[in-house]
Amino acid sequence: MMGRKTLKEGKTELLTTRLDFTSLVGESVLRFFLTKDLIIEEGPAKDNDRPIPLGDLSARVSLFEMGIEEKDKAFIQGKVEGRAVFYSAVGPREVGWETEDFFREAGVPGALPGMTVSGHGRITFLENSPEPLEAEGKWLYQLQMEVEILLAISDPQQLEIAVGAKNILPEQVTREVISAEELLGERDVSQILTSELDFPEQLNYIKTLSCSLADFSHEETKEGFLIKGEVAVMVYFVAGKERGFREDRLPFSQQVSFPLKKGAEAAFYPRVEYVSHDLLGKKARQRISLDIYLRVTHMIQQEVLADIREGEVKKEYLLLQKPLGVVREPLELVQRLTFPYPQEITAGPCRLMEFQVEIRENAVIASGVLEKTIYYVPAPERERGEGEEESQWPLAIKIEENFDRSLQLPGLKPGNSAMVYFDPGKTEFAPVEGATLQVTHAELMARTWEMNEYPVVIPYRVPPETSLVIYAVRKGDTLLKIARMYGVKTSTIIEANSLGDESPPPAGSKLLIPLFY
Repeated sequence: MMGRKTLKEGKTELLTTRLDFTSLVGESVLRFFLTKDLIIEEGPAKDNDRPIPLGDLSARVSLFEMGIEEKDKAFIQGKVEGRAVFYSAVGPREVGWETEDFFREAGVPGALPGMTVSGHGRITFLENSPEPLEAEGKWLYQLQMEVEILLAISDPQQLEIAVGAKNILPEQVTREVISAEELLGERDVSQILTSELDFPEQLNYIKTLSCSLADFSHEETKEGFLIKGEVAVMVYFVAGKERGFREDRLPFSQQVSFPLKKGAEAAFYPRVEYVSHDLLGKKARQRISLDIYLRVTHMIQQEVLADIREGEVKKEYLLLQKPLGVVREPLELVQRLTFPYPQEITAGPCRLMEFQVEIRENAVIASGVLEKTIYYVPAPERERGEGEEESQWPLAIKIEENFDRSLQLPGLKPGNSAMVYFDPGKTEFAPVEGATLQVTHAELMARTWEMNEYPVVIPYRVPPETSLVIYAVRKGDTLLKIARMYGVKTSTIIEANSLGDESPPPAGSKLLIPLFY
């Protein structure tokens, strides 16, 4: 929307436009661990004097408060709740646990009080202790969870800026093109897949050992996106005298409606949320919950007046994120396990024990420590006799592995910012002489950016002769909002009022706003 504003009576007339957009300031991935004690007063069923482990486990994250109280730092408050399948003497039943509250902080360069925080949380790791502890007639199971929260800091911009001036020589005008990454929106897409598994005899126990996306892709359509792929699920089952591992694969596709602008880019973060089973005689009804989170952005550009030489102008200072690039790197980790190739083997949960990101010249360095769970049934040393049952449940071992990868990105410099996302994939096993070879596949995705400050000429909001304003803070005000109202920097208000930080000022207080022309 183009308009005209008088810069100073009888001197200059500005041509202005209204700029409304939501800039993406920064992104971050927050991961942390939680341990939940699940206490059950009823004793578990036993198999050869060993308690039968819990069956399918699932949990979800609810975020109910997010915000920014100080520069470069966001806070997140939420809760985790879930359920487990408990096998008692009378059969399986679902048990839930009380919510586990959490409060965490995450560093996000460029974040300022007054900006908007959005996020999406989910459980990426869930495992239980192999055997419960008994005390005073109660049974204690320890549930270990890794919580993952995808964060985005955005800044709603509503400004009237100058794009031209009348009666001014061209050499007196400084023009600049501002560019910013606008956040078009975020969407959490869930999908439920169902199937039935057949077994030779009555099904007595089933537990999901691993679930992952064997394939995932997307394509743009007129309505938005078409997402499709395949889910691989590995379970352990006991059906009569039969027991062992079983893999099931289910394809999926879904149309996601999303209004797109030309040049829009989408970042997808798909994950299998949980797998559950209902026992139906010789069948199991399988239910798979997919969680696909997407964030859509696009670049905007606008030519503006940055300055007018020998003219009295008012300026706004825009702090905008400039994307430097996105790079994806496949990660393949090879380990030699010390035990011989077993009768059956599969990978269980995988979690990041440590994760560091370092920005160097033309590269992002991602390093860390992975903790992996491996389930396996050893090869029998002898043939079982008639009527003799295999009594051994799958063995579960945990191993750690270090990784260090360089993601090349020309133009990257120390001091720039990056968000690196670790996406675990499938794991393969192969026999080697006297040992077992494990190959773990994953993907690293890095989004990098730098923060640029653009001076832009804006119309006067108070008479040009005014040098100081006393402002009464209203409910909901932030320093960023007040600074934009008068076209000054937040640091100017902090210095003029001897404020300790950029926390929102209390309603009813008075602030001195110095206006420099």
